[in-house]
Amino acid sequence: MTLAMMNTHKAFKALQLAGVSNQQAEAMVEIFTEMQQDNALSRADLMKAGEGITGSIKELDVRLTGAIKDLDFRLSGAIKDIDELKADVKQLKADVAALKTDMRWIKRLLMVMTTTMVIAAIKYIFS
Repeated sequence: MTLAMMNTHKAFKALQLAGVSNQQAEAMVEIFTEMQQDNALSRADLMKAGEGITGSIKELDVRLTGAIKDLDFRLSGAIKDIDELKADVKQLKADVAALKTDMRWIKRLLMVMTTTMVIAAIKYIFS
């Protein structure tokens, strides 16, 4: 943004043409010039603002870096937990398969025992 400085000579002449006395015109131009200079941003002001923004950006970068590292640590832990859960599920599947096999053997044994008892009961009844 370009800051336009007031042309004091033109302002003085314009006030004279408007019928303002030389002393009044001179005082008015001086007041307006001082107001403009007081409100103008100096290079130092802009540098200070730039340093503040740079500092804020660096602080934000440090915070984000810390947050990213924390998130990475948490995700690593979650991945490790998931891997442990997968191993547990695999073990449970193996245990269930073993139980199924055991149940088949128990069924067979019960069928043999039942058959033997039925045969013994029939033999006892008919003898």
